Amino acid sequence: MVEGGRYGSTALTAVGGTDMTDSQGTVGARACGAWPLPGDPTCASVARRTFRCVAGALALDPEVAADGMTMVSELAANTLHARREQREQRAATPELWLYLRGAGPRTELVCKVFDAFPGWLDGNVPGRGRRRAPADATSGRGLEVVHELSGGRWGYHLTRARLGGWQVRGKAVWFAVPAATAAARATRAPAPAAMRAGAAMTEFEEALAARGFTGELVRADDPAADMAVLSLRGDLTVWCWCGLTWLRVGGTGSGQWGYGDLVEAAEQTVEAYEALAGVTEPAPLADAAWCFALPRRYPMWSASDP
Repeated sequence: MVEGGRYGSTALTAVGGTDMTDSQGTVGARACGAWPLPGDPTCASVARRTFRCVAGALALDPEVAADGMTMVSELAANTLHARREQREQRAATPELWLYLRGAGPRTELVCKVFDAFPGWLDGNVPGRGRRRAPADATSGRGLEVVHELSGGRWGYHLTRARLGGWQVRGKAVWFAVPAATAAARATRAPAPAAMRAGAAMTEFEEALAARGFTGELVRADDPAADMAVLSLRGDLTVWCWCGLTWLRVGGTGSGQWGYGDLVEAAEQTVEAYEALAGVTEPAPLADAAWCFALPRRYPMWSASDP
């Protein structure tokens, strides 16, 4: 089943299902595919199988696909630790998200694993600092593996669930792998370069509506100037103008993307909103043993990145 607009749609399959046709097509069409992951030890195998199917459909390099399966397995396994450490049970199950970003030889397949817990045990994020897991540790090396295999192309951020309902908030941990072979397979209608700002903003707004942003958005269009502006809150606005989507946080430019990357633009807009909300609305489960604030530890991706 596919929901939403072309650029913001979500593909659903049953956990452990074998029919991936619709999901593969969704990712190839530059939309975001999303799958629920079981909250038990089978989550890693389900994540690997899903990634393998999509990577095969996109004709990724076999070594890249193998590294991706290892990394997604580590991220899925980490969701079990998060569930065990939560002080209250939440109905949300982990989620796996896959989508393409970039163009031509710079196309990447982005893989994100979402869980409903916003923090990290002891405030430590393995693989990001000098502190490493002890040699005799039985856990804590998963993100170090992701860091090495992705060449540092990974990160994490606050966000909202896609499948569990927008009320479910938490974090997503992501990595990106080269997917240049998928560029020629990607299908769009109409071509992003030919889109008007109003049409692009409508796609973008539909993607945000699917994440729960309804009734609070203020939009203004200027067809003559081929420009559209959307305000989510006083310090967070999005502009579509002359083939580009711009995100402005606190009056400063924070990222820009072509219309072919509206999924990425929406992802980072939700991230920015949740980060700003986290400053003014402290998490109710705050505890000295946990780090609920997720400071940015990686650069925001844009079309100008190397």
